[in-house]
Amino acid sequence: MPLPATLFAPDYLTFENVELKALLNTLRDPLCIALYFLITTQADFKTGELVTNYPRLIELCTPPEPERGRRLPGPSLQQVRSRLEWLEGANLVKRNKAANEAQGTLRLRIRKRKKPEVVSSRPTRKTTG
Repeated sequence: MPLPATLFAPDYLTFENVELKALLNTLRDPLCIALYFLITTQADFKTGELVTNYPRLIELCTPPEPERGRRLPGPSLQQVRSRLEWLEGANLVKRNKAANEAQGTLRLRIRKRKKPEVVSSRPTRKTTG
């Protein structure tokens, strides 16, 4: 797995009203929001699937080491697991626990995203002929 510094972010990302209501009105938990945001940015847009592991999610949720002072602690394994269960309960994330355990990975599924269409900024000229 690449380190967080090599994390590639999409050009832009949209969330649907249902997702935002679940995150901001129902769950209201900063770690849930951070996890869902990270899962969404890293998942394959066409399939909605992300193959990862718990240490990777913990590392991505841990603040970077400051120039001076101690690094702030990241979430524990139990915190990440419980927040993923909360996201499952809100129907934002799906996973097959038995298959994940058998494979030794963490496969998460979210809603598929459409790749945005490129919109031209130039005005079109009407031609009459």
